[in-house]
Amino acid sequence: MNLKPGDIIFFSDTHMGGYNDDMNLKIEDAVVQLVQYATRKRLRIVILGDLFDYWMEYRGKAPHIGNRILFWFRKHHEGNPATIFITGNHDNWTGPLLPASGFTVNHEYHTEVLGGKKVLMLHGDGVKDPDIKLPRPPLHRLLRNRYFIGIYQFLLPPAAGIWLTMAFSRVSRFLSGFTPSAMERIDNWAKSMLESSDYDVILCGHHHTPRFNKVGSKTYINTGNFFEAFSLAVYTNGEFQLVRWSDKGMPRPLSKKERDESRRRI
Repeated sequence: MNLKPGDIIFFSDTHMGGYNDDMNLKIEDAVVQLVQYATRKRLRIVILGDLFDYWMEYRGKAPHIGNRILFWFRKHHEGNPATIFITGNHDNWTGPLLPASGFTVNHEYHTEVLGGKKVLMLHGDGVKDPDIKLPRPPLHRLLRNRYFIGIYQFLLPPAAGIWLTMAFSRVSRFLSGFTPSAMERIDNWAKSMLESSDYDVILCGHHHTPRFNKVGSKTYINTGNFFEAFSLAVYTNGEFQLVRWSDKGMPRPLSKKERDESRRRI
């Protein structure tokens, strides 16, 4: 697959820092490859949440897991448009570091018209806007509350606060998992939203399972995950495609089996 300048890469759910050292390095290397590829090709990048497994910018400090990745994103932003970073439920405690590195940070959702199609982009855990009809779970609302964050950072020094954030993120990801009913919640919401709104395309992540479904003439894409499946979406030649990141450092089309697996009936 040969992308051209101005094309867009969408990915989510990298959960960087959430695994053992070997797996963390494998994921980090793949993300660096992706950013370098986008820089060479002059592509836009949209992150649909959970780039990091835990993220808290804390009184001038941030987790060290971001150092190498942010370096390459800063290089990318020197000659390319800002990366849109829609935060997920694991990396929403942001501060000035990400904007200073060239990101446009959005804690809710982003809309854009691409090729005459109205596109809704979000993480998938929920948003505040009642018109989107995907409310966040109570715990997610609490963890994003600025008063809760302020009290947390007031009571805990940076080292303890960041460590506890890391521990909680790993435990919550392990305990929550994604049952069929949890995945169906997002898939069914996307179908209903496309049927009842003027959006033509919905792009999200969160449940870690790649999806590419047609809803009439409209399209629902779940980018899956970039820690195991290494799935992502691209916008090229006026069309959206679900693809995989290859070990050759570039996106590749899905195999027939992968396409069939992504087209779950909803």
